[in-house]
Amino acid sequence: MGSDPFRWGILGPGRIAHKFALSLPFSENGILSAVASRDISKAREFSGKFGSSLSFGSYEEMICSGEVDAVYVSTPHTFHFEHSELCLTHKIPVLCEKPLTMNPKQTKRLIEISNEHKTFLMEGMWTAFLPHFVQCQNWIEEGKIGEVVHVQADFGYKADFNPIDRKYNPELGGSVTKDVGIYPLTLFYKILGMPESLQTLGSRASTGIDEHVVFQGMNSNNATFQGMVSFRAQSDVEATIIGTEGKIKISSQWLRPVSASLIRPDETIIFEKKVGGLGFQFEANEVERAVRNGELESNIWSHKDSLQISNLIARVESI
Repeated sequence: MGSDPFRWGILGPGRIAHKFALSLPFSENGILSAVASRDISKAREFSGKFGSSLSFGSYEEMICSGEVDAVYVSTPHTFHFEHSELCLTHKIPVLCEKPLTMNPKQTKRLIEISNEHKTFLMEGMWTAFLPHFVQCQNWIEEGKIGEVVHVQADFGYKADFNPIDRKYNPELGGSVTKDVGIYPLTLFYKILGMPESLQTLGSRASTGIDEHVVFQGMNSNNATFQGMVSFRAQSDVEATIIGTEGKIKISSQWLRPVSASLIRPDETIIFEKKVGGLGFQFEANEVERAVRNGELESNIWSHKDSLQISNLIARVESI
């Protein structure tokens, strides 16, 4: 990978953008070059906090400035398509926070736009790039736990009910499945592929969004999975992958940079890699690598992967 700085622009300096900006100094060559917000004061405040030299009160101005090599789109879910399309049509590579769009139709169209304009697009599925997640996949591919039989994962936390908050407001893409259900669904998908059967149970909040969901399914090899996500209660936030010859346990907060244990009858191996920042630098590195190589998508989290997950989310949300 080249040693020249890779200039990032942030479109929408909200909560998740802070995590990305905190991680960027730990990336290969990424620097925060510009920040754009419809409220210029927010852009300036964010720039001052993270050392960006440029602030814009217009997304279009930042995209057309010539000062960014890629843009991280971190606006609310409902605006992901619109803002990613804006970048792509100006031939600016995009890393868009998950979920990539609101539904499979939008996801399919955004991928088409990426291909039409020959401009890189990737969903910000940051967990898929974390060292322990990659190690778990390697253990499975190496046959360390034999044939995978079952995968289980949860992610529940108690969210205060607020009908205008992003989580509970359907107009902002509120949904426990979109917000955190995407994590266990990604784990299941990366290990087992698309399920042949899928069952869901759950409840909805008074605003109509799904707030507590349990889902289970099975793939073509009869391997099963179970997941639970919730805005109603705190869970252990753990993940376990069970095979015929052993199992892999990922410690609490499994979707973040944590440890993973390979547990076999005759041995236990613990993988733990200390990382700086919050772990978003790994997806930033992948975007830089792909853009420098002229690629339109990542082979770790591809356009097809985003479309498959979009389809899974739609199926689970239909409870």
